[in-house]
Amino acid sequence: MWTLNETIFIQFYGETRSGWFDLCNGFSDAWELCRQRGDFLWLPHLQDSTLWYTPEAYQGIELPMTRGCAYISASYINHLYQAYTWALNYPEIKFIVGGPVAAERLAREGEWHPVHFKVEKKLPDNLTITGRSMESMLGMPDFYAPWQLELPDAVSKENRVYFSYTIDNRCYWSKCPFCTIAQHAPEHTRRRKNFDMAFKDLAFEGHKIVRLNTGSITPLMIREILPNLPRRNDLEYRYFMRAGRAETKALRQVVKDLGGDVPASTIGFGIEFPSERMWNYLDKGTHMNEVLQTLELCRQSGFKVNANMILGWNNLVEQDLYDLEHFMSCLEETAVTTIQLRWLFASPFTVIHEEYQGEENSIRLGPFNCGFNVKIDAYQKTLNLAAADIIQKKCVEKKIQLQGYKNLKKGNL
Repeated sequence: MWTLNETIFIQFYGETRSGWFDLCNGFSDAWELCRQRGDFLWLPHLQDSTLWYTPEAYQGIELPMTRGCAYISASYINHLYQAYTWALNYPEIKFIVGGPVAAERLAREGEWHPVHFKVEKKLPDNLTITGRSMESMLGMPDFYAPWQLELPDAVSKENRVYFSYTIDNRCYWSKCPFCTIAQHAPEHTRRRKNFDMAFKDLAFEGHKIVRLNTGSITPLMIREILPNLPRRNDLEYRYFMRAGRAETKALRQVVKDLGGDVPASTIGFGIEFPSERMWNYLDKGTHMNEVLQTLELCRQSGFKVNANMILGWNNLVEQDLYDLEHFMSCLEETAVTTIQLRWLFASPFTVIHEEYQGEENSIRLGPFNCGFNVKIDAYQKTLNLAAADIIQKKCVEKKIQLQGYKNLKKGNL
């Protein structure tokens, strides 16, 4: 089964509770280059996030070889820890780990400076973690090879799949103090120039959810990419967009040019905490009326909206609650499809991590320190709990699907 040079390229996948398969297809951009050098191996990853930080859950997963080289695409922290576990158990295999989780802050030959966590003890000598692209490691220009994807055998045509089509690995805004994307080493910046939409020719008859992978889609990308997305019953798209004036103007023009025949899309928006004062504190660069206009445009045009909101702030004031209630009240029914409610998490090397008051015990997985769920005082708990109640009640009233409310127990709300 394996090549003579004993080289494999490991990608992970998992079936979600909703029944669709999350494909962490890290080698699609360099598929042909990899195929010439070894074999692809799909492995199911630990789907239950409540077990992600349980080291015992990663034991007993065997590899089909005992020596050689294994390239691993790590999309989540548990992928990285699995690679660490393998490196300990397979000392004669050289493990090279890249992908979103392996991003680095500084690009120096022979060194790795992590973005998303701290490394608190020496890693095995046979484990290399890098923020470089696969093409760069193979001495080729980024996006040199055609995009390609082969699916795991466990996926049938009756299933739905979710995979990535890379646009770039940056966020042009990069100002949110809790986000790690701004820390990425500029030397590893990569942007696709040829948008051939190769996923449209995928030999898979089932439903395909395509993540247009970029930190935040720009107004230029909206004008250049969205009108050319294939519009078919078996394709839908997900991407993140700022609810800013320039993006909304570009989206409105695209909707007009397409005559309302827009690609089936779920657009993610970082609402965080909708008050003018909080958006100024977070340097979002948006205002209440602009965000409401963006969401209304999406509603009228048929775009689904997934809004991310965050609680766990230690600096709320009463006015923030009034602004929040005003924001939720102004939403037309169906303007927002889903609200993802999260508790503020402080990743290492972010402004929030360095400046936020109220650090709890850091969350660790093996040698990796991933950061902490923030802790707030009694008065701020009262304000955050009041905000949670406003969001929950308005979601029921507006028929918005609310996810993550139970996770607020992290802040003892």
